[in-house]
Amino acid sequence: MPDAATTYNVTIHGTVYGLAVGDQASAVAGVPANRPVQQPFMTPPLPPQGVHGRDDDLTQVYDLLALGDESACDVPPAALRGLGGIGKTTLATALGRLDFVPRLFPDGVLWVALGPSPTVRLLLDGWGRALGVDLLPERDEDACRDRLRAVLYHRRALLIVDDVWDVVQGQYFLVAGPNCRTLLTTRESPVAYALATRERTLRVDVLKPEAALSLLRRLAPEAVTSDKRAAQRLCERLEYLPLALTLAGRLLAVEADVPARMQRMLGELIERREARLNLLQTEGRLGLSEEEPVSLQAILGLSVNRLDKVDQERFAMASVFGGDPLTWEINAAAYVWECSVTEAEDTVARFIQRGLIERRGERYWMHALLADYAADMLEEMGL
Repeated sequence: MPDAATTYNVTIHGTVYGLAVGDQASAVAGVPANRPVQQPFMTPPLPPQGVHGRDDDLTQVYDLLALGDESACDVPPAALRGLGGIGKTTLATALGRLDFVPRLFPDGVLWVALGPSPTVRLLLDGWGRALGVDLLPERDEDACRDRLRAVLYHRRALLIVDDVWDVVQGQYFLVAGPNCRTLLTTRESPVAYALATRERTLRVDVLKPEAALSLLRRLAPEAVTSDKRAAQRLCERLEYLPLALTLAGRLLAVEADVPARMQRMLGELIERREARLNLLQTEGRLGLSEEEPVSLQAILGLSVNRLDKVDQERFAMASVFGGDPLTWEINAAAYVWECSVTEAEDTVARFIQRGLIERRGERYWMHALLADYAADMLEEMGL
């Protein structure tokens, strides 16, 4: 893995910008390491493997936020939307760590991660402390929001609100002044469209095959070198989902000192649904228990668990359609679910809003790992 001094580059409209990783917060902020940072630069570190295949997405965010026009005022919020593990947070982190950000936003970068059950007041207080403002005397969240708006009115700051699940909760962090910019991330389209509008929402997609293999090679070079075709098949089976590739790469890297064991695990990840769903993320996840490592299955399940019982059963039954490249029509769903076409349309709409399926032309598609998850549910439910 790269060390803390590694710098990655991205290209936006033909210009190359640097992205610092690891502990180089001062460098990212444009401040020498021996000088204290005077303004809040709250962007978390990039993952050690860096950013792969996201230049086009960063270019679109750059344009949505009018970052090329320093005179732009009152730029509305923009949102990143996509299923869990697609890389929304990494993309937002990359934006906050572009080397021109400290110059464009001299009053800092404010970052907050909400998750499914945030304590909004404490998170607002955190922004207040970062800005040198005491929000403790304020009577409620509304008053905290209004105070932050007043503080930021004459400042130039970048505000990043990560992992929003609820419109009302997200609205408390829409406090940008006319010279600020706001970026939100969410799994759910109603949240994105309410806080940033449909026009200003970027749907984040899976990686392209070459970027997925590059990510896997960065994490587990021996696995890719020893059997490139198997590594490519793994990328295909994980359907190029960045989180799944990252967790698989970490696992294979740990086993690289025993090549036969590494190859066996590589084969299991390709062939066995349970091996894929049980990939572990040791650093935890908002909305899940902190008592034990978090599985890929649990991360995907955060969205499924928000469905009611009937929709959970229908989601499980949708596993019969499989994942990419298979797609299906409303009539087929109505047949499998034994309901009217109108009722099937309502269910499909809710699945789309939760980020569980996507529309492709006149047909619908479920990510391969969500299809794995649905098949596992189908077995457990005995349907």
